[in-house]
Amino acid sequence: MKKSLLFLVLATIAGCLLWPTASPAALIWRKAEGWSWERAGTTTGNTPKEQLDVAHNLFQKKEYGDAVAAYRRLIRRWPASFAAEDARLGLAQSLAAAGYQFKAFKEYQNLIEKHPNSPHFDTALQRQFEIGNLFMAGYRDKNFGVRLFPAREKAIDIFQQVVKNGPYSRLGPDAQFRIGLTYEQQKEYVSAVRAYEKLMERYPSHPMAETAQLQIGMAYQKEAKRAEYDQNAANQAASAYTDFLVRFPGSQQVAHADQQRTALRLEQARGAFRIGQFYEKNKQYKAAIIYYNDVIEQNPKTDWAVAARGKISALTPRIQPATATP
Repeated sequence: MKKSLLFLVLATIAGCLLWPTASPAALIWRKAEGWSWERAGTTTGNTPKEQLDVAHNLFQKKEYGDAVAAYRRLIRRWPASFAAEDARLGLAQSLAAAGYQFKAFKEYQNLIEKHPNSPHFDTALQRQFEIGNLFMAGYRDKNFGVRLFPAREKAIDIFQQVVKNGPYSRLGPDAQFRIGLTYEQQKEYVSAVRAYEKLMERYPSHPMAETAQLQIGMAYQKEAKRAEYDQNAANQAASAYTDFLVRFPGSQQVAHADQQRTALRLEQARGAFRIGQFYEKNKQYKAAIIYYNDVIEQNPKTDWAVAARGKISALTPRIQPATATP
């Protein structure tokens, strides 16, 4: 078995040496460029323009791997040329077409940082935003040619970079909003709230601010519905819906916000009433009455408040000291 394996390895090496044209790539060294892998038959240019034409031609033929190598050679060989700017755009586009979206995002970022006045700025920012949407939707990016698991956390990094690159561009508010949505997908509701709050602080007059305020209430409401009902999160949600009704009285979502606030108040009343029942069961009547009073004070018009009044009437005599007999 070992002899057969050794023979196979030696035969493979011999084949590569005897027929080099069959090898998919060769290691080439060039002065002022260093070492690089180039596929057999791939042509190179002697000037930045010639090299850019070679790369563009490969891209048009959908030979994206070769196009990536060609664009990178131009950037490495002539980094200060005018063609390098177009090469960075082409490199990012080639990587995206080949399925390496996060690498493409990084190359768009290189274009933005190294050529801040580039006419391709808007295109690069738009492409970054689109890549963020892909990851937000569960895109499986490539790494070493293999599709990996969805990585939604990359969407957050990408959208944050879009906001940083163009805070007051048309994409800035939308990217900030999608940071919150991505956190919600990951069930990190408090982080989502922080993202929506940043949107409202930075873009208070933007139409997206209305949606962000409503989303804050919804995120807190989801946080409140975890394994154990979180009264604090419920209070935050109710406050967020109240703020929405005050700040955006003409919104089409007013009825929805009011409905959610009412539902929260009922849930809060139920939660406080159940806590009161717990203390009552354990004969801690003073604590029970405190929670029954909370039900009445916070939600006086609910059926839970009616039940709480009855509980208080029944429990009050139990905590009053008995009158001494003369």
